[in-house]
Amino acid sequence: MPCFPAVSPRRGGFLRLSAFVGLLMASISSAATPPAPDFSGAWRLDDRNSDTPDTLTASLRTEARKEQEAKEQQAPAAASSSPTPAGGNGGGRHGGGMGHGGMGGGGMGTGGAGGAGGAGGGMGGGHGRHGGGDQAGNKAPTSDKDPIATATYPMPPLLKVDSVLLVQQDPKSFQIHLNDGSQLTGKLDSQSRQSLNGNAMVRGHVDAGRLMLSVEYADGSRLDQTWQLSADGQQMTVTGDWKVPTLQQPVTFKRTYVGLH
Repeated sequence: MPCFPAVSPRRGGFLRLSAFVGLLMASISSAATPPAPDFSGAWRLDDRNSDTPDTLTASLRTEARKEQEAKEQQAPAAASSSPTPAGGNGGGRHGGGMGHGGMGGGGMGTGGAGGAGGAGGGMGGGHGRHGGGDQAGNKAPTSDKDPIATATYPMPPLLKVDSVLLVQQDPKSFQIHLNDGSQLTGKLDSQSRQSLNGNAMVRGHVDAGRLMLSVEYADGSRLDQTWQLSADGQQMTVTGDWKVPTLQQPVTFKRTYVGLH
């Protein structure tokens, strides 16, 4: 009969302990990883707890003013005190020279003519200096209107069609039906694909229990969204970062939804 090596009680206890530790670590790992969120269902916009297009416009104007002030601070402070080009004050000095030339010309004639020539020369010099003063004193009229205070910016197209959302989601993809019948669709693999009837490129993924979506439009604007459920799953908050081509930084706004059952 074949002989098998006997397992000592000490070795058997070690194997059982190793198996127990392995099961314990596996359970800890699964508990540390939150389950993928499921946003499937019907959601209605909570107007009272959501930002409006007017709120977003005000935020865009605030960002535009901040960026304008930053540009002004970066501009060289010595720009206004830089040397004047040779054509500036030279015009006044040239006018004075003409006046002296007139005086010389008068001296070549009779005394009376010389006096007249001197007077003419004096007038010439004075005119030259006066002309230079006009050029230095005239300024372009300023406008009292603030262009940033009345500036308009494009709004995220989803703001017009997101009052009711019908969401279908599985571990690999999502479909969001909007008010106008269009669909925001994509895969949860962080790869961009055409959506919204070909009007945008959409990508998505799940991160730490949140649904992360990014929508890029043809005009260069971009909407990055973070979807998050409340602890009881009855409320959903969608935080958006809206970036327009004319501004360097995006602005943030929030839309809140309640579940329809």
